[in-house]
Amino acid sequence: MMRRKALFYLLLGLATVGLSRFLQAWRQWRLAPSVEGGAVVALIGCALLAVMLWLGFILYEVDRATGQVRRRIGLYEWVLARGTAGKR
Repeated sequence: MMRRKALFYLLLGLATVGLSRFLQAWRQWRLAPSVEGGAVVALIGCALLAVMLWLGFILYEVDRATGQVRRRIGLYEWVLARGTAGKR
């Protein structure tokens, strides 16, 4: 449980810094559009999306374990099902 909490806070910090970097890169790219600038924005955006999905997955997994999920999210349910299928 402690590792999960540490991972959550690490990901939260990464998401916060990543959002700041993404917005900074976006503003620079909007001022002077270029292919390189667009690639940086896309790369940071993809990394930010991945971190945020992972954060959401951790929160969903904890809520699901305590029975607090009101609506099931298909993507997270699919990942959880695949994870438990290999452990049987």
